[in-house]
Amino acid sequence: MDRVNQRTNHLLGENIKKLRIQKGMRNKDIVSQLQLLGVDISTGTYSKVEAGLNNPSVDMLIALTQILECDFNAFFQEIT
Repeated sequence: MDRVNQRTNHLLGENIKKLRIQKGMRNKDIVSQLQLLGVDISTGTYSKVEAGLNNPSVDMLIALTQILECDFNAFFQEIT
């Protein structure tokens, strides 16, 4: 399996954004919940993750599976 490079393949960030929108959540809602789960992140940094400019940490991905109520696979597969 190839490594996901956010700089050339924005699938990860795009999927996080799609899942967030499907849940009817705003960026700041996700950020506040991430912070409550112990992930130190700002809205600016989170926006960069969704845009594919920053890679999310493992801690962030674990927390996002809880917040977005999804499986890790949802971040790495095509979502339509």
